[in-house]
Amino acid sequence: MVELLVVMTVMVIVLALGSSFLSGMSVLRRSVDETTNNISSLLQIGKLKSARDGVEYRVVFAGCDNVNDSDDNCAVCASPASYAGYEEGDKTLTIMFERGDSNRGSTTWCIESSHTRKFRGDLVFTASDNMGDEDDPAGFTFLPTGMRRDFLDDADNEVITISPAGDSRIDKCGVIMVSPSGNISVNEGKWVDSECNPIRESTAAGPTPSPSPSN
Repeated sequence: MVELLVVMTVMVIVLALGSSFLSGMSVLRRSVDETTNNISSLLQIGKLKSARDGVEYRVVFAGCDNVNDSDDNCAVCASPASYAGYEEGDKTLTIMFERGDSNRGSTTWCIESSHTRKFRGDLVFTASDNMGDEDDPAGFTFLPTGMRRDFLDDADNEVITISPAGDSRIDKCGVIMVSPSGNISVNEGKWVDSECNPIRESTAAGPTPSPSPSN
């Protein structure tokens, strides 16, 4: 009887430890999905704002350290150098909506709103090289037609990847793609050999290899 009780006690402890570990991993994996879907939702909002207002909208993945608010109707980031973009290890991610002054080729970008989201320090936010203008931070610019502003010049999808850092216990990843026509698609996957292998591929846009974080 004593031996049976000992065995049962050990089994209960093992099951409790296993359940705790699986629960912890589930929370970590959900954090990747939530972050990916949150960013995708903000992109959809920027796209809808552009169609509603009939002007370009930028969804910029950066905050602004120096806001010029001399114009009460149009606060702008003082210079390209004033944008504070994401850096690996950051525990927050700031996303701004900027309203253009034209339906194509805007030269002034009014800051409409800024949104700061928690971001796990053991995750990495990576943007593809073709995302954003040369002197500006990473971001997407939508035309009122729903297309990307560079749709005539760039036939490739612009891609954001949410992936685990090298020391992370997370094995999930997320990929957000915006096609030249403005279609936004999300793929959830497993991070293997510095690539996000889709678990479920979205049909909104064709699969595109995700950029790997630079070390």
